[in-house]
Amino acid sequence: MAGGAIEQQYATAKISVWWDIENCQVPKGCQPHSIAQNISSALVDMNYCGPVSISAYGDTNGIPASVQQGLNSTGIALNHVPAGIKDASDKKILVDMLFWAIDNPAPATYLLISGDRDFSSALHQLRMRKYNILLAQPQKASMTLVAAAKSVWLWTSLLAGGPPLTKGELADNSLHAPVSEPLQMLDLTKVIVSALATLKCEKIMPTEANIANCIRYGKRNQPNIDVKKALKSALKQQLVVKQTLGSSPPFFVGKDEKIWKCVNLKSKNVKDHSEATWDELQKFLSTPAGRSAITASQCRYEAAVIIKRKCLKHPALGEILHILHLASSAKKWIIHHPSGWQPVSISLPESYV
Repeated sequence: MAGGAIEQQYATAKISVWWDIENCQVPKGCQPHSIAQNISSALVDMNYCGPVSISAYGDTNGIPASVQQGLNSTGIALNHVPAGIKDASDKKILVDMLFWAIDNPAPATYLLISGDRDFSSALHQLRMRKYNILLAQPQKASMTLVAAAKSVWLWTSLLAGGPPLTKGELADNSLHAPVSEPLQMLDLTKVIVSALATLKCEKIMPTEANIANCIRYGKRNQPNIDVKKALKSALKQQLVVKQTLGSSPPFFVGKDEKIWKCVNLKSKNVKDHSEATWDELQKFLSTPAGRSAITASQCRYEAAVIIKRKCLKHPALGEILHILHLASSAKKWIIHHPSGWQPVSISLPESYV
């Protein structure tokens, strides 16, 4: 989670900080005028150098005037939420967070300062829409909340400008989950959420098989993940739901999310793709490197990933899977085993041999 290099697209992107000041209070003896600068410094140390806005929410009647002045004087927007209404601060933060997303499309970073489970679904939804999610938590926080974040601070560390928890520290300290929900489950859940976000971008139906292939052959290349166990964990945490559509295999989507538009892999029309696309693929398959890479692939999904990386870089992976289907069934350029994939051979027109 913590300590590694960040994705370059977030290095200079906007950063919005959402502080549940009732859940993560200003400790006694802390200098309130230093908190904004310390948060910014902690982010810069992680190479998050974009403009920062900080909004705090809570019943200001319970916050000393000196603390309020120190926060306001350093640019922190202090939003009064009257006491007496259950979860009022959480609901106000959630509404404002989602409105912020409308005005600030990804890439951008959210830093939530809270340990409340109520934020879990929103953070996972934002992450699936390519927002970067960070978290600062009190001593105990919801497991599903932590699962959404790329980096996690203890609140006491962040307000002092300190570093996020390392993975080892998260494992050594049972700060975020009860004993019955070990760190491994967090990692498994995050893998599924990430895979679903990838499949959505690539226009691929999120079946168990495609989720498994995405995890094993995608960017992260995690062949040893137990996908069934990971899906079971995500379902248990209610971050993912299982759905069916007619006689097709069941598929999985994020909670409250509808299935996205997927490429129709059953189409038999080669004209779905341009002549330039077919020429580019034929050229790639005619090279020793291209031929070797495809014949060594373990499945159609891995072959599609190879083609996207080395040849057809612009189409979605779902479109490339359709191209592979046609290259095999219609063009007869790729010959694979009828019951699976391997062994694979290449058979091009004479002009390309």
